Amino acid sequence: MTTLNSSRDAILLESGTNEVEFIEFFLGDISYGINVSKVQRVLARSSVEITGVAQAPMGAVGLIHIQEEPIMLMDLKTALGIPFDPDSIDLERQLILVTTFNKQTTAFLIDGISKIHRTSWENFEPLSSDVTSEGAGGYSTGTVTFEDKIIIILDLERLMLALFPTSHGNQGIMEGVENRAERNAVRILYAEDSKMVRSITEGILNDSGYLQLDTFENGQDAYNFMCKRIAEKDFDGNAPYDLILTDIEMPKMDGLTLCRKAKTEACSQHPPKVIVYSSLINKEMALKCESVGADAQLAKPDVRQIVQLIDSLCLPPM
Repeated sequence: MTTLNSSRDAILLESGTNEVEFIEFFLGDISYGINVSKVQRVLARSSVEITGVAQAPMGAVGLIHIQEEPIMLMDLKTALGIPFDPDSIDLERQLILVTTFNKQTTAFLIDGISKIHRTSWENFEPLSSDVTSEGAGGYSTGTVTFEDKIIIILDLERLMLALFPTSHGNQGIMEGVENRAERNAVRILYAEDSKMVRSITEGILNDSGYLQLDTFENGQDAYNFMCKRIAEKDFDGNAPYDLILTDIEMPKMDGLTLCRKAKTEACSQHPPKVIVYSSLINKEMALKCESVGADAQLAKPDVRQIVQLIDSLCLPPM
């Protein structure tokens, strides 16, 4: 078994630098990548026993056990809808990528691993029409290029939400959330690159009474807009926003960098509260969030807790 803890520890020391490490792997002859922070370990398929499951969902191969914990094994090609010839697969050379995100551990069958890259979020580009991405469908957050090789960055959260809406999604998210008029006075800057998550979260905040909400699809655009408002003094009070709600993984500028720059540069005199809302939240990532000045962290997909957390930071006790 191969673990990636040393890589995680290394990048943990450099929070808020807008850098990211991702692991490049391949399915057929196409290169894909995911954030190293989501990868727990890499196994040879031949080194584990796979147990079949009844009524398995699309793409599910079966269960594997790691330290007695049952983990669903997904065939990533099948899950993404990538056409392939089953007879061409060399089972002895396939690898298993064990991942943890959204508080779930899932394993994915892949054809092989190339290397780990370290780069800046500034180098990520939205998926363009001239990129061959058959099978990626809507499950890509963009691409990054190394030495003329285009690597498609996968959105595994969106894939698992589509395949397992009950365990990875949020059912009945507004149950028990009341609308409070005093929430309308709170000004929120929200950065999230996932259109689906943005839509769900905006709906929850609006329905609960948080109506002063400026939303952006990446940290750089959010930061630029905040700086523009500061320069033009386009706000009442000491600062343009009372709270920043941000994802971590975003093109151009990640959420940790957004938090650090907001706290120490743009709004250093009157820094807003910051909540980091990400599928990557764990003990290690919580330390990274704290190191850049975040006031709270919340792991996706606990959407219903967002309102309670904002209340605790921005409203007087009831």
